[in-house]
Amino acid sequence: MQEKWLFLAIVFSLRYLCIMANKTEQLWQRWGDTVRFLGWGLTVVMVCFLLYRIAMRDTATHLAPLSAASRDSLMTVGVPGGMSDTLLRRDAFEVHFNPERGIANCTAYEFVINELNGTAERSNEFVQEAGVNGCPSPDDYSDSGMDRGHLVPAADLKWDEEAMRQSFLLTNVCPMHKALNEGGWAKLEEKVREWTARDSALLVFTGPVVDVGDTMRLNGKVVVPGAYYKIVMAPCVRPVRVIAFIYPNGHSSGRLQQYAVSIDEIERRTGLDFFPTLPQDEQHRLESAVHLDAWLN
Repeated sequence: MQEKWLFLAIVFSLRYLCIMANKTEQLWQRWGDTVRFLGWGLTVVMVCFLLYRIAMRDTATHLAPLSAASRDSLMTVGVPGGMSDTLLRRDAFEVHFNPERGIANCTAYEFVINELNGTAERSNEFVQEAGVNGCPSPDDYSDSGMDRGHLVPAADLKWDEEAMRQSFLLTNVCPMHKALNEGGWAKLEEKVREWTARDSALLVFTGPVVDVGDTMRLNGKVVVPGAYYKIVMAPCVRPVRVIAFIYPNGHSSGRLQQYAVSIDEIERRTGLDFFPTLPQDEQHRLESAVHLDAWLN
């Protein structure tokens, strides 16, 4: 009896397989060309992708490590003899502070990819720096209608609590219109973080542009700049590249491209000398033109 049922099960299974094979053949006859077309299409796509990766690997920007000596050399800023300047070295950045103006001439720091994340919280407590001549107090900004604008962004220092605290020293702060501080300037700072993630390490220089007509002072002490500059260098890529911006201290809703300038233009308007330790031909290559393609594409 069991053999009979086993025989019927085998016959039924073979019959079912025959039916399925016939159905499969019919489906292949109907859809075979489509499947073959998709197969060839996927093959072409994969080949093109592999060729693209190979080409990009050959032409990709090469990274070279930056030594501490090279970093310190590149962060050197030349200050003209007639300009008041006190160099303040922090744990994570440097400030060229101008006691006569009550604001910095320039700030400089290295920003590396492993510093993009952190848990240090903003204190939002701005502090007058004891022992620094000309450093304003928080009261000098009170009721002025101006934001206390960071030059070295607090958001770039979340990786260290002490560095975060130092960013709120008023030697790292300038009077900034809210429209700039929360608008175009904030977008530029976010773009710097994106570039850091891409290029592994950047050197960032930031400061005010004080023109002859910028005579307004908060509480009679703190100069209100008419504009702000930022210079960004990718020192580990080959070839080294830079980009620079000047933003008016006010409404700035335009795209980054609108505010891009040459480093020579920033030097002309501020009197400062950036990258003075580089050979003259390299300075000319980096500073004389507006370099957009390598950054904004």
